[in-house]
Amino acid sequence: MNKNIDEIDKKIVNLMIFDGDITNRDLSLKCNIALGTVNNRIKKLKKLGIIKKKTIVVDYEKLGYMIEVLIDLKIKKGEYQLLAKKLLADLNVFMVMDLTGDYDAEILARFHTKRQLDTFIKTLQQNPNVEDTRTRLVLDVKM
Repeated sequence: MNKNIDEIDKKIVNLMIFDGDITNRDLSLKCNIALGTVNNRIKKLKKLGIIKKKTIVVDYEKLGYMIEVLIDLKIKKGEYQLLAKKLLADLNVFMVMDLTGDYDAEILARFHTKRQLDTFIKTLQQNPNVEDTRTRLVLDVKM
């Protein structure tokens, strides 16, 4: 735990997590602190690396991504970094996670069609640094 943050900092972060569009003025009102204080605290949280960036939540189905999968990978020893970099260059790959356990990594990927998914998996299985894969279809996500 970072000793440079307090309960107000945590409240600011939590409010921003649940509403990325919240204004600093609204943060000021909800935290009962001055607007200048909110600005300074956000700068501090960014400097400490607690707030890395602001982002959005996307409805991928409305963009035509009808298939969302988690693909577990067993990777040849020492090849994770190179493979992860290559995978992240693929527009269908949204995240690559380094894991412990039975598999070495997991990919979150989204596809418009079953054919795209099929091609991606077959290409992945032909990669000499990939020893095994396991694919799971994501049915629903709650946030």
